[in-house]
Amino acid sequence: MIGRAIRALGARIYTHPTVSEDGKPAGQFGQLKVALVSDYFTADCLSAECSIRILNPRNYEEVISSWKPDLLFVESVFHGLGGAWRYELAKQSRLIRLRTPRTIYKLVQFAKDQGVPTVFWNKDDGAYFEHFIDVAKAFDYVFTTDSDCLPRYRARLNPDVPVNTLSMPYQPAFHNFTGFDFTRKEGCFTGSYYRRILSERRRFLDMIFGACEDAQMLLNAYDRHHDRLSRHIEFRFPRSTHVQVHAQVPHRETGRIYKEHVMCLNVNSVTDSDTMCSRRLLEILASGGIAVTNPGRAVDRYFRDFCHVVHSREQATELFARLRQGPTAQDCERAAAGAAYVRQFHTWEHRLQELADVVGF
Repeated sequence: MIGRAIRALGARIYTHPTVSEDGKPAGQFGQLKVALVSDYFTADCLSAECSIRILNPRNYEEVISSWKPDLLFVESVFHGLGGAWRYELAKQSRLIRLRTPRTIYKLVQFAKDQGVPTVFWNKDDGAYFEHFIDVAKAFDYVFTTDSDCLPRYRARLNPDVPVNTLSMPYQPAFHNFTGFDFTRKEGCFTGSYYRRILSERRRFLDMIFGACEDAQMLLNAYDRHHDRLSRHIEFRFPRSTHVQVHAQVPHRETGRIYKEHVMCLNVNSVTDSDTMCSRRLLEILASGGIAVTNPGRAVDRYFRDFCHVVHSREQATELFARLRQGPTAQDCERAAAGAAYVRQFHTWEHRLQELADVVGF
């Protein structure tokens, strides 16, 4: 009851982005029908790849019964698209726990009863492994972005439940390389700033903000929480003479931002995984942006040849001072190679094929 009231209040206060369910994708998986519980970004990307229907606690029985999807795909979400799944998936702390979630289990069982394969994808491992492990146990198939978590899942799930890695993809319909036309000798960051959690992430951003001041490079920060009341407290960017905070840019327009700016900042919240990176890094590279990122095992394994990996304020300051004068031919060659690389290996079509190889749709 309390959870429903909070969700209803959020729906009144905030304007949530919507995703079209009526597209007719023409690619390899254009005929695939996916019933979906996800955040906005995943839903938006999948809508360009296959037919989707967005599930909420009120419509799932009707959608599954009448639409007959090929797959139920649920990802780790704290709120879900439109806030519909707030308090329904993630395990809550004792201080704010309202009740044990029930609706998601009813949804999964209903899909199974209708013969629909059920897939859970924890895109937030391993920091949020414990938040979603109980929900994961209900599904036929489990996927994680962090290969290091595979032994943990195998120890906690029934032995007949397949567990596999599914790394973060991007959608080339929205983020793609069209050549270089840097119109702003400034940096950009499309994301959030966290004051209480993810301290390593925060320290890296603070270092970058300081380097921007040292190099006299303006950083345009497009704040993902700009329309939230919490942006004044928990998600407030620090004051800086060279960080200009703007409202969030719609997801499909971020590619334009990456193409315009001479420096595109990425920060990976998880750095000790061989398989985890942010969706933002893939989208920067796909757009031909000049990516600057923090170190990490996945970056070192897959992306170091296509990014500027920054370890210190001094290194960042020197890089930013140079980029303010415009990119070099080597910068552009690296960015173009990065766009070709992610297009070859890291699209949503690739990930759907990986799902198909396991699930069999």
